[in-house]
Amino acid sequence: MNKLFVTGCLILCSLNAFSTCIAIYVAPNGHIYVAADSRRTFFLDDDKTRNESICKIHNVGDIWFAVSGFDDSGLQTAANNALTQNKDIDFAIKAFSAAMTVRYQQLMDDAQRFYPERLRKFLQDGLAEVAFFGFVDNQPRVRDIQFKVCLKKNKAVVSYQVQPVGFLTVIGISKDIDEAPADELPSKVTMLQKPAQYVEELVKFEAGKQPLVVGEPIDLLELSPAGAVWLRKNDYGASVQ
Repeated sequence: MNKLFVTGCLILCSLNAFSTCIAIYVAPNGHIYVAADSRRTFFLDDDKTRNESICKIHNVGDIWFAVSGFDDSGLQTAANNALTQNKDIDFAIKAFSAAMTVRYQQLMDDAQRFYPERLRKFLQDGLAEVAFFGFVDNQPRVRDIQFKVCLKKNKAVVSYQVQPVGFLTVIGISKDIDEAPADELPSKVTMLQKPAQYVEELVKFEAGKQPLVVGEPIDLLELSPAGAVWLRKNDYGASVQ
């Protein structure tokens, strides 16, 4: 592989790690509510930024997924392929995770060889976080997959971990939500009685703290055993800014 191609993979595909905020919540009514910001940010060599607005919530049939992290287009392609070839969500997650591990391993090998300074950022921030969600036997199921890279005997090694989600996960940028005092976040009453508003307010809170990488408009989805309903789905026809 030549250095020019590596540059294309690691710069043109390169987003700030976890440049998004997506909240996924299994509410007391058994429905799954998803709110996703729409900002996709490119960090260029001259330290200027460009961004575009995209929808980050996707599906193949009845199974949905949301992606956050490095090489988001590769993540989306791998998830689409895995779900197209595997109707069982657990088999699809295994196929997706295996495919992305191979892809990331090649990219991290190249980064270690040609761009060690970029590898250091991946070592610190991780590579990606992806959520798969839907209903199995009328029961909500949410899985969180995290991809990381570490050094073992001075060699970059990519690994992944799949975690079941009980009722709430926020993928991407969530540090401000995690560290905020309770009175700054949406109330427990909102969480229990207005679940769509709850996930939307979580994403809005993070957008207010991290406006360069998390931004409105916010897409809002409700899933139930009967199907999916877009409570809000924005039109993304704008060009890159």
